[in-house]
Amino acid sequence: MSHPTLIFKRAYLSFRRALEQTVKPFDFSVAQFDVLQILLHDDGLEHRELQRLLTIASPTLTNIVDVLEKRGHVTRRTDPNDARVKTIHMSAHAKKLCSSQEFYIAGDTLVSQMFKGFTGSERRAFLAALARIESNLDKVS
Repeated sequence: MSHPTLIFKRAYLSFRRALEQTVKPFDFSVAQFDVLQILLHDDGLEHRELQRLLTIASPTLTNIVDVLEKRGHVTRRTDPNDARVKTIHMSAHAKKLCSSQEFYIAGDTLVSQMFKGFTGSERRAFLAALARIESNLDKVS
């Protein structure tokens, strides 16, 4: 029997590989996809808040946003109340792509594969357990 940390790591790495394959046809990296998924639901976040949500370093996020901006997927704007603050916004093109049926189908296919063989209650319990693990581990760091 493997240690729980190894099982968790292997599951994460399998998920990451599957997600890479899912977003590759849309010409996104997993990191770019993560940024766009957050902005799709909460557009116009400050760089600092987006960094916090993704739990990545500021220079890492800057590099990701630079590429997305160069490709026309996001724009940076200066906060009208504080010129030091930059907000990140999805372009209309990126919103259309991330809201497309093709994009939804790719995501739904991945989620369906991930939960293949799970009942609805098992899926809910698993997600609740993951949230609890996250909460427990956040208290360590």
